[in-house]
Amino acid sequence: MTAQTTIITGAASGIGLAIARRLAREGHALVLVDRSAEALEGVRADLEGAAGILSCPGDVTREADVDATVARAIETFGAIDGVVTSAGIVQATKGFDVTAQAFRDHLEINVTGSWLYAQAAARHMAEKGRGAIVMIGSVYGEGGAPMRTAYCASKGAVHNMVRSLAVEWGPLGIRVNAVAPTGVRTPMVQDLIDRGTFNLKGVQGRTPLGRLAEPEEVAAGIRFLLSDEASMVNGHILAVDGGWLANGYIQTN
Repeated sequence: MTAQTTIITGAASGIGLAIARRLAREGHALVLVDRSAEALEGVRADLEGAAGILSCPGDVTREADVDATVARAIETFGAIDGVVTSAGIVQATKGFDVTAQAFRDHLEINVTGSWLYAQAAARHMAEKGRGAIVMIGSVYGEGGAPMRTAYCASKGAVHNMVRSLAVEWGPLGIRVNAVAPTGVRTPMVQDLIDRGTFNLKGVQGRTPLGRLAEPEEVAAGIRFLLSDEASMVNGHILAVDGGWLANGYIQTN
């Protein structure tokens, strides 16, 4: 594996927790970031095999928090080899009703939060001449969806940010990629399902494999993009979507 010390944002649940578990089993040193210190302590007890675990509660949109986490990671482990920006939000709201603040929140957490961690870690990676950054995009970063205006805008921005950084930082030995999942069976998506704002049957009908993705399946894609097996993969948006984006047929019954 290229990434031996890996920062993971949004590590307390969902995709972030799944990749933390996967990398812990493979012996990575992990730097876990989430807003809740209590939640991070619960995650520590759930991880087995990690070379070391550093819990860093903080806000991904605050430069001071990001810089402090990166500095602690380097001080503790001596290097940063990989970054996974999994912290994110999604709200289902009619376009007419999306508030300016809700739109800003999506951009701040999903885009700026990913950018700040990528930038801070890449400054260190550039000194070493290598590193791997993986952001969490979405099938909605490649196409639109009703009641997801802010989310679609933010994930589209993530996808193009990945491409731009891959072009700029590739010569420095830093690879930047993203995974683009379909709906993933995480607590965040389950909340939308429970509130009736996630069209589960529609997603299943659009997806050739006929189901949501599991967090562990997305984690497998992230693990690949972090690894030496993906040493020539840069600026790529890896769909983990069961064929969603490939499908031009909409099932209506």
